[in-house]
Amino acid sequence: MRHFTFSFLLIFFLIGCQRNQVDQTMGEVTADRLKTHISVLSDDSLEGRGPSTAADRKTTAYLADKFKRLGLEPAGDPATPYLQRVPIIGSRVAPFPLEFRKGNKSFRLKFVDDFVAFTQLQTPTVALRNVEVVFVGYGIEAPELDWDDYKGVSVAGKVLFMLNDDPPSDDPKFFGGKARTYYGRWTYKFEIAARKGAVGALILHTTESAGYPFQVWQSSWSNEQFRLDVPGEARKLSIAGGTTEKSTQDFVRMAGLDLSKLQESARTRAFKPVPLGIKVSARMNVTTRKLETHNVLGILRGSDKELNRQYIVFSAHHDHLGISRAVKGDSIYNGALDNASGVSMMLSMAKGFASLSQKPKRSLLFAAVAAEEQGLLGSEYYATHPTVPLKEVAANINIDGMNIWGKTSDITFLGWDRSSLKEDVDTVAKEMNMMISPDAYPEKGYFYRSDHFNFAKVGIPSLSYETGNTFVGKPVDYAKEVKQKYEEQNYHQPSDEFSGEWVFDGAMNDCEFIIRLTLRLANTSQMPMWNKGDEFESARVKALAVTGSQ
Repeated sequence: MRHFTFSFLLIFFLIGCQRNQVDQTMGEVTADRLKTHISVLSDDSLEGRGPSTAADRKTTAYLADKFKRLGLEPAGDPATPYLQRVPIIGSRVAPFPLEFRKGNKSFRLKFVDDFVAFTQLQTPTVALRNVEVVFVGYGIEAPELDWDDYKGVSVAGKVLFMLNDDPPSDDPKFFGGKARTYYGRWTYKFEIAARKGAVGALILHTTESAGYPFQVWQSSWSNEQFRLDVPGEARKLSIAGGTTEKSTQDFVRMAGLDLSKLQESARTRAFKPVPLGIKVSARMNVTTRKLETHNVLGILRGSDKELNRQYIVFSAHHDHLGISRAVKGDSIYNGALDNASGVSMMLSMAKGFASLSQKPKRSLLFAAVAAEEQGLLGSEYYATHPTVPLKEVAANINIDGMNIWGKTSDITFLGWDRSSLKEDVDTVAKEMNMMISPDAYPEKGYFYRSDHFNFAKVGIPSLSYETGNTFVGKPVDYAKEVKQKYEEQNYHQPSDEFSGEWVFDGAMNDCEFIIRLTLRLANTSQMPMWNKGDEFESARVKALAVTGSQ
């Protein structure tokens, strides 16, 4: 009986301690603090926080100062304690036409209006002269799914024309069913085209297949493009880009083919590459620069002498698109929701955790990462050049935007059901009487589109916070309405600006959820693991096996 009483009192004491930690942390997470950070980071004076600009340096200086004031330990480079240098290459292509030719017929596509493209080469001039165009379906080679769009056909030296997304399916075991896999992402398609020796790749853009309108590609890909400047890079494409549906229909028709029939033929395993019988030419004038941007890194050291050598990593990207193509007279892409808001959430919660009289047992690493909009570059660099041992990182919680529309009775974490973190998320949901909603738009492949993906690739169980879909006191379709409106009108546009119409009760509630989840993860000794058979499981096992930690 005394043993039972002692156990009950211990559990009651631990619950009380955690509740006290939650209350203390949330005491520093205020709507005014969230607003202040967003207002500063999305102000016109920071010119959209483009990588390696004067505004980028102001942004990282602001973040480093906040980390220092919070008393976080620096986790950057020795010479720049809170900053980790991220070497990048910037390439800007002057507008140029794409000319398709068949016999004495020719057809031209106009840069930005009909297509957008960049080059992965570093030469001042890149020329394509009558290069054969081959349709390769979805451009996927997935032996584990018995799928090969190449069928052993050599595409070396060709320009590949391919479809966006994965092959359509309702079977979750076949390319994720309705959910997009990494095979459906443009990053994969360019990677495999280069591996196959192609000189170029053009992806057919449709709003349905991409998950966003062509204007997003126009604003994202028509200005200077960046990639990591690291030795031993793989093969590079002379041209990589996307074409509108209308312009694609036109050049395919010139080839004497029907676009819809080509699309239909690509949906089966029997598909084979189709030479279009047309050739493409282009001449690009390229300006290339070696540059650098920075990840901003700070550690709140844990209280346990053993567990404080392990880490929960928060990530939120601090960059946006900078100054680009003017829309309605505005050329500053402020990135207020994407992702000044996410960085603001991270800073506010860091303030709360730093205020705790009893710190969490595990350490917390706060990472404001760079150049996410350019292909997750900052988090990729950190994952391959970590400043703490990856084997000691228990989990990653990523924040790419926040709830600006009101309180919800649910919350979403991309990847929540792919690892043992599901149990922790479910437990917190019960504590807060909230539901965990799955990804509302699995076909858009959000899991592969933000910084947690790079942590997952090196084996770290990762989650990415998303706004819920059931708004308290609002109609059933409210979430779909406001999110679709943002994507169509503001996503990657100059209009993504801070507004007095934003509300913060939902964001505050979501912060509490993340705080509770963090404390749960930070105060346990168990190391999270991916589910058996998950695509990232082997990387985790390999990392832990290095030291025998399990």
